[in-house]
Amino acid sequence: MTSLPLSPHTASQLLLHKLPSKRMRAVITQRFGLKGKKKTLELIGKEYKITRERVRQIEQEAFAHLYKDEVLAHVEPLAVLVENMLLAHGGVMAQHHLFSSLTDPAEYTHLFFVLRANLRLYYLEETKMHYQGWASDREKAHHAVDTLHQMVRILSEKQTPHDFKEMHTLLCSLQKEAEISWTPEASEALLAFSKRIRTNPYGEYGLAEWPSISPSGMREKAFIALAKTDQPLHFREVATAIDRAGWSKRPAHPQTVHNELIKDSRFVLVGRGTYGLREWGYEPGHVRDILLTVLRQAAHPLSREEIVELVLARRMVKVPTILLNLQDKTLFQKTPEEKYTLA
Repeated sequence: MTSLPLSPHTASQLLLHKLPSKRMRAVITQRFGLKGKKKTLELIGKEYKITRERVRQIEQEAFAHLYKDEVLAHVEPLAVLVENMLLAHGGVMAQHHLFSSLTDPAEYTHLFFVLRANLRLYYLEETKMHYQGWASDREKAHHAVDTLHQMVRILSEKQTPHDFKEMHTLLCSLQKEAEISWTPEASEALLAFSKRIRTNPYGEYGLAEWPSISPSGMREKAFIALAKTDQPLHFREVATAIDRAGWSKRPAHPQTVHNELIKDSRFVLVGRGTYGLREWGYEPGHVRDILLTVLRQAAHPLSREEIVELVLARRMVKVPTILLNLQDKTLFQKTPEEKYTLA
C-alpha cells in the first residue's frame, strides 16, 4: 500500500472546515457518508424541512467553494499522488483498484469525497461496460472506454480465453495505433476496470458471459476441471479440482458433482466412478458396444493388440475385460490370420 502525504480522513476534514456554513458541512457529510451511511437528497431534505432541490443547491454551492485553488491547495499533495498513481497505470483505474492500492476501506468514503472535490481528476460512473473509476483527465477516460469496446469486440470474434500475456499484447497493439506507450501495469488496470472482461481462477481472460470465465453451476466447473486436467478423473477428484481452483468459498460436494456428471452427455463414464470428456474420444456404453463400433469403423479385420489399443483410447477398462467380450461368437469372429471382425 502506498504511503500517503496525509490521510483521506484528514484531507476531508480540511476541506469541510473551509466551507462557510454549518448546513453546508452537514449536507456534504451526510451526502458522502463521512460519519456513517450516505443519505439521499430526500432524507436530508426531511431532516432540515427543505426540498430535495434545495439540498442539491446547497451541495452545489459547497462544491463551488471547494473548487477554489486556495482551498484545494490544502489537499494538493494527496491529489498529486493519486494523479501519479493513475498515470503509472495508463491513466485510468477502477475505483476499487485505486482505493485498495492507497488506503484502508475505512478511509474510502473520505478519499472519494476529496477526489470529487478535485477538478484535476475525472470521475467515471459505473456502466454496463466498466466499474466506477478515475482518470487523470477526460481524454484518457474516453480512450480507455473506447479501448474496452475494441477488446470486447476482439474477444467476441476470437471466442477463446487468453492469458495475461496475450491480453497485454492485444492492448499494446491497440495503443500503438494511438501512439500511446503501454505497460503491463496499464493492462492490468484496464482489465480490472472492465466489467465485460473478466478472469477465471486459471488466469485466463474472456467475456464475463463465457462459461469458461464465469461458469453458471457445478456442471460447467466440472467440465473446466476435467479440461484443465486433460485426463479422466474420479468424481471425487473432480470435486477436489473444483475446490482447488477456488471458484467459490463453498466446497464442491462429491455427490453433487457426481450427479452433474451423470446428467450431462459431455461427460462419459470410462471406469468405476471415473469420467472423461466425450470430446476426447471416449464413448459411453458397454465394452461390447465399443468393440462393435471399433470393428465397424475399421471396415477390415483387426489384430487383438489393435483392438485393445483402440478400445483403451475410448474407455478405461482392464485388458482381460476387453478380451473376454471379444469371445462373444454371436458378435465377433476370428479369421484364419488370428484377427477379428464382425460376425
